[in-house]
Amino acid sequence: MPPHVTFVRNQIMCHEKFEPCVVYKEYVQSDFAAEIVNSVDTYWCDQGKKAINRQCSKLLYGRPFRRLTLGDRRNIRKFLLSQGTDVLHFHYGTDAGVFVGAVRNLDVPSIVSFYGYDCTSFPKWFFGFGTQYLRNVFRRTDYCIAMNENMKFDLLELGCPESKVIVHYYGTDVARFASKSVYTNKREITVLMVASLDEKKGHIYLLKSLEKLDKTIKSRLRLRIVGNGPLDVELRKYVRSCDLDSIVTFVGALAYLSEQFMKEFRDADIFAHPSVVASNGDKEGIPGTIVEAMAAGLPVVSTYHAGIPYIIKDGETGLLVRERDVNALATSIDKLVRDPQLRRRIGQNAQRYALKNLGLRQKQIELENIYDRVIEEHKTRA
Repeated sequence: MPPHVTFVRNQIMCHEKFEPCVVYKEYVQSDFAAEIVNSVDTYWCDQGKKAINRQCSKLLYGRPFRRLTLGDRRNIRKFLLSQGTDVLHFHYGTDAGVFVGAVRNLDVPSIVSFYGYDCTSFPKWFFGFGTQYLRNVFRRTDYCIAMNENMKFDLLELGCPESKVIVHYYGTDVARFASKSVYTNKREITVLMVASLDEKKGHIYLLKSLEKLDKTIKSRLRLRIVGNGPLDVELRKYVRSCDLDSIVTFVGALAYLSEQFMKEFRDADIFAHPSVVASNGDKEGIPGTIVEAMAAGLPVVSTYHAGIPYIIKDGETGLLVRERDVNALATSIDKLVRDPQLRRRIGQNAQRYALKNLGLRQKQIELENIYDRVIEEHKTRA
């Protein structure tokens, strides 16, 4: 599993009844990865003493093969046995396919969490090999966790038995983002978007919607885009070509939970995240930054995409439009800019909903209940 991913880190570090240990293949330097490595028992597949083993492991793990060396397989089993492992939790269906073969003889129940690309675009890779790859995962694990009903449908379409699917959202540390937003009728309104600059995030449609606004509203707007990614050059070029430089700022990537990162949420008036299904079929699960914006009391403008409608009710806890509907997106932004009371009502409704229903602690209890269930069922079958 990838310990540098924040929502995976949260699930590892916030256990109450269970003591985690971690096996991972690729190490990506980050504060979150370092925190896990320094506080949790871990096995890193590239930590072997022989350089040739490390090089072989890296080569075999590279796409499209993604395999572990025999040495890594042996050491993983030894490590998990030494930990007295009660349940295996694979993060991402793609990584589950790498590790499931190495642990098949441990007689330990297992679950795998899917998060988005691993059950949408990945199955189409290598002329459909990705689908067969995941069907092997379905066959060798006890349960598959889908973040929402839309993702459950994706798993069923891929051939996962319905009896194996559990719908569970992992939760967000909403309390950290909770603040008292100001909804006054300000002259200048800041729209914030926090997302990697990838196709499925829909930045281009947000930029196109700005062109649809009348001059009065456009002159009041300031759009701040936080994140980096493969579309950086293309999006900046589009902003210049449409003469939007005066109202669009590319902030770049910010360290998660840093002071500047949190300040962006505090200073914003509206949060936009117009997700779309990418050309390769890639979809979101539930974007974490949307939940964080809701917890911060920001009115969110988003789309009827993947799991988003499961946390936002249009007109009550946010505003939703169809994917790629630039005119509707512009209309929603226009409404929020003109009406501070609408911003207040939707922002406060969203904050109440997020704090009550989407919190990390609450969802962690649900996850541990899933663990208990899987362990008891395994004992019954033994």
